[in-house]
Amino acid sequence: MGIYFKIVEKEEEDLVTAIMTEAFNYDAEIYFGNDAEFGPPGYSDGTLARKVLLKPNVKNYFICLSNKQIAGFLSIDLKNSQLDYFCIRTRFINQGIGTAAWQKVEEMYPGNNWQVETPAYSLRNHHFYEKLGFIKVGEKAYDSETKAFIFKK
Repeated sequence: MGIYFKIVEKEEEDLVTAIMTEAFNYDAEIYFGNDAEFGPPGYSDGTLARKVLLKPNVKNYFICLSNKQIAGFLSIDLKNSQLDYFCIRTRFINQGIGTAAWQKVEEMYPGNNWQVETPAYSLRNHHFYEKLGFIKVGEKAYDSETKAFIFKK
């Protein structure tokens, strides 16, 4: 799979928001049913994208295909070896793009002990991270109904 990363510019927050909205709502629909919309606060109105793009010590990339299509977005907190956001557009899911993107991250930043947090309900994400060698190490409750799992590699 021919992919490359393009650094996201602050002015591209609308595209980041669109990718996040599509990815989070796709996961929500799998768990909650058709037309479900759910994600972290501000994911669909640009607030989260602005916050992510201004966060210090974070590298934000578009995941691009060799034909220049943008297949997704990822945000990496290098200071904490944390994968903050890893969003693949729905039309590119199950094509090996996420796996290829993660392999590229590990090539670019070798030797890191990575951590990622993903919603408890997102079993598809759990399987993906486990396939990449991550191990579930903990849970985090945001409120009585919202829980996330923490994976490390």
